[in-house]
Amino acid sequence: MMPVGFLDVTINLASLFAFILVLGIVVDDAIVVGESAHAEIEKHGHSLDNVVRGVKRVAIPATFGVLTTIAAFLPQTLASGPGAAFSKAIGGVIILCLLFSLVESKLILPAHLAAMKNRPVNPRNPLHRLRNKVDSGLQYVIERIYRPAVQRCIHYRYTVIVGFFGILIVSAGLFAGGLIKFIANPKIPHDFPSINIEMNLASSETATLDTAKKIERVVMDVERVIEQQYGMPMVKDISLNMQGRTNARLMMVLVEPHLRPIDTFALSALWRDNMPPLPGMKSMTINDSVMNGGGGRDDGDISFRLEGNDAAELKEVAGKLKEKLSTIKGVGDINDSMQSATDEVQLELKPIAYSLGLTLADVASQVNFSFYGLEAQRILRDGEELKVMIRYPIEERNSISEINDVRIITPAGAEVPLAEIASVNLVDGVNRIRRENAKRTVNVWAAVDTNQAQPFEIAKQVRDEYLPALLKNYPGVQSNVAGRVQEEMDSVAEQRRDLVLSLLIIFALLAIPLRSYSQPLLIMSVIPFGVVGAVYGHVILGMTMSSLSFFGIIAVAGVVVNDSLVMVDYVNKARARGIAIKQAVVEAGCKRFRAILLTSITTFIGLVPIIMETSLQAQIVIPMAVSLAFGVLFATVITLVLIPCQYVALEDCKRGLRKLFGKAPKVEPTAELKQQS
Repeated sequence: MMPVGFLDVTINLASLFAFILVLGIVVDDAIVVGESAHAEIEKHGHSLDNVVRGVKRVAIPATFGVLTTIAAFLPQTLASGPGAAFSKAIGGVIILCLLFSLVESKLILPAHLAAMKNRPVNPRNPLHRLRNKVDSGLQYVIERIYRPAVQRCIHYRYTVIVGFFGILIVSAGLFAGGLIKFIANPKIPHDFPSINIEMNLASSETATLDTAKKIERVVMDVERVIEQQYGMPMVKDISLNMQGRTNARLMMVLVEPHLRPIDTFALSALWRDNMPPLPGMKSMTINDSVMNGGGGRDDGDISFRLEGNDAAELKEVAGKLKEKLSTIKGVGDINDSMQSATDEVQLELKPIAYSLGLTLADVASQVNFSFYGLEAQRILRDGEELKVMIRYPIEERNSISEINDVRIITPAGAEVPLAEIASVNLVDGVNRIRRENAKRTVNVWAAVDTNQAQPFEIAKQVRDEYLPALLKNYPGVQSNVAGRVQEEMDSVAEQRRDLVLSLLIIFALLAIPLRSYSQPLLIMSVIPFGVVGAVYGHVILGMTMSSLSFFGIIAVAGVVVNDSLVMVDYVNKARARGIAIKQAVVEAGCKRFRAILLTSITTFIGLVPIIMETSLQAQIVIPMAVSLAFGVLFATVITLVLIPCQYVALEDCKRGLRKLFGKAPKVEPTAELKQQS
């Protein structure tokens, strides 16, 4: 708990999910160490020296394997922006767990293994029989299936390498072609969807309430249709909250998730389809997602900020942009930050007013007092202070036309009608001016149905294609992507930076134990295939890739290199003992098969509870868990098949370069030396 507090990470929902997320990862190091010690015990018998010898054999690669995983999560602790707290909680907890796992696997676990009693196999014990069957099955798979398969793959290594990279290219093409969708900010169905209403400023509170009641009737009509069609309700309760004279909010409480005949997004779509034209309403926003802006926020799923000094130009450009957005499939709830115009009375004094000694301020204040009142005194009544206001009777101020008859008192004490000393003009008033960078700004935003379109693609299309052509006619107006979609773009850019930083650190960590610059690249070649596994995991489960998935992909980059590092280290040690390269590669695959398989399965199984979780809170971390689980699973095949082929191909390249530059090739061990080995 102390280190978590030191990192400014509390025990919260995100950190608890991080504990679950790391369960399958922390055992990887222990499995590698335990399997190596077990192999040594099987070969030479149970003793402290044999346990230590088995641990020492994999200590360095296993340690650096954990460090590469830490390197993958390290940039998340340096995150900034709106999602920084979530990233720091996930990354900080996982790093601390991995650091303590190093202590456990290198010191505590070997002590436990050495202290364990080597009990003889009891055929009558069902657990012993099960263990023997599993072990026999694994040995059969290794010797009868995997060994001949990997030998054949090594023989046709270039065909295998081209085949795997073909899968990589096809997967990249599917993603680039839009067949595999990416949404930066995934929508999570809300248990309490709401409808926010904004009326024109001239609307009365009664008109706002009437409009809210009409929308409530639409919700109830849709609810009756759903009950007739499915025999089950969706909405359990409805509450209406007036938020001022021109704003209202309806919040619906849905039934429990397992009792809902349709999801929240389908329900909100039915509300939109059945909503009639509502006069006097400026905008209506349906907040059906936990990640939605809603509530009157001006960012939506996509948002654009227009800047300029000419209010008329800004209004015209905003109108045309809204028209364009309305033509794009999947875009709805279009709104802007401009307030609806209200009537404003402007006075312009005639020359006679100045001759009477009147100023514009004098006249305006007297007109204001006539309609809104002038405080004459304050009196106490029943312990409360009451203001006494003097103004015209209500029948003389219930119409704007009465303003011409207001009596203005001159400095000399005479009374003259307003119409004789001033011209009265009724114009559109300005209720609010938004400025940024010393310029007027107008925000235009909209919601996007992610089943029909991708917010990122729409934002980029409008920003790069439509707005430049539109603004050629309005040189005084500038535009930028704004709101949450801009934050998401910045977040994706930050995650890409984090991935590059992680890869550089991983490369450096791999180069230290291997003492090579080419072999780390060989090991890191499994990372793209881990990404492919993560992508297809989303496809299998019917999920959409998101920025949350990208967190898992960054984690995959650190996890999948562990097994490859241990295998390459085994090959290097075998070659140092004089074993031929192809034989060393095959033996490495067979010897490490059990450990690689177990680490991948434990990681996958450890993430299954998160993937299967149905709670609303879990939806945030499920994409990360899917990426990590399926990325590790697919990378297992790459480690066991592609890495041996690439290792031999790398040696072919080195041998070819030696011939090219006239260096003497390394001599392979003789048959006699192979047999002695």
